[in-house]
Parts: sequence; structure tokens; C-alpha cells
Amino acid sequence: MTSRGLLARLLLLCGGVLPLQSWALEQVTLQLKWRHQFQFAGYYAALEQGYYRRAGLDVRIVEAEPDQDTVAQVLQGRAQYGVGHSNLVLLRSQGKPVVVLAVILQHSPYVYIARGDIDHVHELVGKRVMQEQQGDELFAYLHKEGVHPRRLQLVPHSFSAADLLAGRVDAISAYSTDELFEVRASGQPHTVLTPRSAGVDFYGDNLFTTEEEIRRHPQRVKAFREASLRGWQYAMAHPREMAEAIHARWGQRHSREHLLFEAGEMQRLMQPELVEIGHMNLGRWRHIAETYQELGMLDSARLDGFLYDPEERPDRTQLVAALALFVAATVVLGLTVGHLRRLNRRLSQREQALREAHAALQARVCEIEGLQSRLQEQALRDPLTGLFNRRYMDETLEHELARARRGGYPLALVMLDVDHFKRINDTYGHAGGDELLRHLGRLLRQLCREGDIACRYGGEEFLLLLPGLQEPALRERAEFWRCSVEAMVVTTHAGAAFSVTASLGAAVFPRDAQDVRTLQRSADRALYRAKEKGRNRVEFALAAGEDESREASGVVG
Repeated sequence: MTSRGLLARLLLLCGGVLPLQSWALEQVTLQLKWRHQFQFAGYYAALEQGYYRRAGLDVRIVEAEPDQDTVAQVLQGRAQYGVGHSNLVLLRSQGKPVVVLAVILQHSPYVYIARGDIDHVHELVGKRVMQEQQGDELFAYLHKEGVHPRRLQLVPHSFSAADLLAGRVDAISAYSTDELFEVRASGQPHTVLTPRSAGVDFYGDNLFTTEEEIRRHPQRVKAFREASLRGWQYAMAHPREMAEAIHARWGQRHSREHLLFEAGEMQRLMQPELVEIGHMNLGRWRHIAETYQELGMLDSARLDGFLYDPEERPDRTQLVAALALFVAATVVLGLTVGHLRRLNRRLSQREQALREAHAALQARVCEIEGLQSRLQEQALRDPLTGLFNRRYMDETLEHELARARRGGYPLALVMLDVDHFKRINDTYGHAGGDELLRHLGRLLRQLCREGDIACRYGGEEFLLLLPGLQEPALRERAEFWRCSVEAMVVTTHAGAAFSVTASLGAAVFPRDAQDVRTLQRSADRALYRAKEKGRNRVEFALAAGEDESREASGVVG
């Protein structure tokens, strides 16, 4: 034994008088899936805050080049850990020994960014599209919408939005956390097409390792995972500090503004206020595997051992092996039959305890899956009124407008605003205002048809999206809503009763607008006129020329 090894044993026997990790850190490599940016802020934070070092690890973080196979780097031993796509489930089912340690992004950031005149993925047919090979969720998106990739003019990806902004291509596959910043900063009209609008909801940026790493270094794997997740918690709680650190120490490929944009978009995709960072769900992975089956890329999903369990206990094969070894030892040592029986009884009791623990674990998994489903629903709902929230409306409006355009039917957008809402709060308190909004939410749910979408857009303002409603019927419906609000009586918990009125503004595609922004602006102007003319009334969008002349003269502001 070397003198260094002897010293280590002596220190361990003495209870660790000196911290071994100060000089005996284990060296490991983390292979990123792209170049240094906020996308990997949690790992930088774990390194710079000392979380890895306190876990006994000396971590080297390596960035990737375009089209580099991150999984191959890990499987071939050039790195022990990696950040991968959701195609890990495909590779696992194909026999690759990859194991997912944690999910960082609850929703994939892959999107198409297209010219502003392209409203739906169907309009990419025949267009020039820069498509990278890793975005399987985008191919699934095309498949769900019935668009074969061969119908697109696919061109090699430059991994920059410059070609789109210069008009050399019509759309690009992109990360909403990255290239979207360049496009928005340019001010050019554009459309974001997300796979989630077609029900394709993959995970993004998955931390993974191999079965061999877990088998040979179980404590190291657990320590690396815990330190990494702690780093992510720090990074998302201190985005500005991390943006400065990345810009100063990890390369200046992006500006500070770009890094902060990336942090904000990642906050939306991670949802750390709803879901614990790193959480993953076996049912969700099965759904991703089923999507690969629909694409014809997978025959059957084999997910046993695919998800890492930091609390996993020894499996039954280990128990059987230990028992066989013990029985051999008892034969050699001449132990008595009675001793063997006592041993068998203890083993039976242990197996019974394991079965009970497994049942409890399964119950906990079901509980977590139910909670995950409820959290996802809550993320789309306003908790006070039960209506959809602004986030849902913003993601749905583009999709509904594209469907209306393809189907050749009108799509009405109605804005409803409670008159003198501040007066209600001043008179009856915020509890009275909240009770009014709850009443109004119930009323709108009762009055909506199947297929209508009602949401609380903010404060006392509500939006209603009405597909296929012709103008005479729309005018009747809007007037009926106004009268229904006026007839509504709200009773507070203190017993006070009061009534309110509402003003409504409506605009209709395609008569009043051809895109989402103009449709919203036209409905908002109509609402303003309803307020200006005395409230408690319905106003419809004016013709373009009349609306512009009013705006220029100062009538509409």
C-alpha cells in the first residue's frame, strides 16, 4: 500500500480529522449539449458556489460543438455525465445503457421561428426551413399535423437567426431560450410555432449518466446529482448574478441582455414555483416513447432502470446472491439446520417488508403523478375565477387563428371589462372585488358554448374567443352577456349585495384583422370606445380607415 493510501485509511479510522476531499477530490467530466450560455447555469453555479467541491468532486464542464453526439461522449467514457435530449428514451429502448438522473426543463424549448406571414406549421410546406437533426419533438409536431418533412425545403442549419432575418430562409428550428432573442431584438414580424400546440410535450435538457457509472460509483452519482440540482436552485434564484458570471468567466458569446432573456424563458419552461427542479415522471416518459412509436422510430419502449432512483435499495438478485453465499458458508462451517430455518424466517420477513415498501412507493408515485397533473392544470388556470389564464390565451390565440384561416370560418375576440371596478374595491374591500370576479367567472363559464375559450386576462379584464360565430349572432351574444352581467347580484361574505355593469369590445377575423396583434388591438379600441361612450355597452371594431382617422384625431387612444 502506498503511503498516501495508508494516510487515507488512518484519517478515516480517526473519524476524518482532516477533510480528505481537500486533496482527494474525484475528477469527473460533464459534457454539455451546446456551448456555454445560461442554458447550463446550474452547473456553473454548482462549481462556483463550491457545491461540487463539498461533495468531493472536481468537475470539468465541457461545451459541445454543432452536431456533436453528447451521448456518444458519455458512453465512450470521455465524460461521466452529460446533458441530453429526450431521445434518451429512444436510445434506452434500443439497448443503450443510459440512465436519466434529473429533468431540468419540464417543457422542451424547441420551436419553429417563421416569417410573420406564416401562421401555422402547414404553411411551411414548400418553404425553406433550416432544421437541425436533434429536434425530434419538431418532427413529431410535423407528424401530428400531417406534414411530411419531405414537403419542406430542408437546408443545413447555421445555428443562428441571421439567415431568417436576412430572408435567406423562411423558418428555422430553434430554442425559444436562445435564437428567439435575436429575432425579437430585430423588431421584424415573426411567428413562433410550438409543438405543444399539437400536444407534443417533451422534456428538455436531461442530466444523464450510464449504468456502469451508477454500478461502480453509486455514491459519486448521488453526490453529483444533488450538487447539480442545488446549483440549479441557486442559479434560478440569482439570474442576474449568474448572467454576469457566465459573461465574465464562461465566454462572451452572448450579451448580458441575451443571457437574462434566456434566464426568463427558462423560468417559464422549468416552472420551479410549481415543480421541484429535477422532477421527472415515468408516465410522461412513456408518453414520449409512444410519440417515437407513432413516428415509426421505436417498436416497443423498455424503460426498466431508465429513471435514476437516489433511494433505490438492493434488488432481489443481490439478496439471492447473498443468500447463496451464506448457505455455502453454513455448509462449510457445519451450521445447524435450525440456524438455517431461523435465517429463512428472517429472510421471509425482509421480503415481506420489501413488498410493503414497494407498495408504499407505488402509492407515492401515483400521488406524485396526480399532483403533477393538477399542477399542470393549475399552470393554465386562474385560481380565483377558474377560467384559463393569460399564458394559456397567448399560446392558444395563434393556433386558433390559424385553424380559422384554414377552415375558412370567422373568429371573434371579445374583451369584457368591469365598469368602475376600483369603486367596488374601495366600497367593499378587496374581498368584495374578489367575490365579484368569482361570480363573473362562473357566469362566463355558464354562457360559453363548447369550443369557446374564456380567460381572465388580467385584473378585471376578460377575453372570450369565439370560433365560427357569424356577426348577427355575435352581436346578440355580446348584448346578452352585457345584460347578464348587469342582472348579476353579488353578495359578499359580510352580507352586502351589489350589482355591476360591464363594457365590451369585439373584433372579428378576417373582417377586422388578419393577425393576432391587429385582432387584439381592434378589440381593445372597440372596448375603449364603449368606455368613452358611457360604459355598459357593446362596441364593435370599425373599418380600418375609420378607425385610423379616429385615432389620428385623438378620439381613440
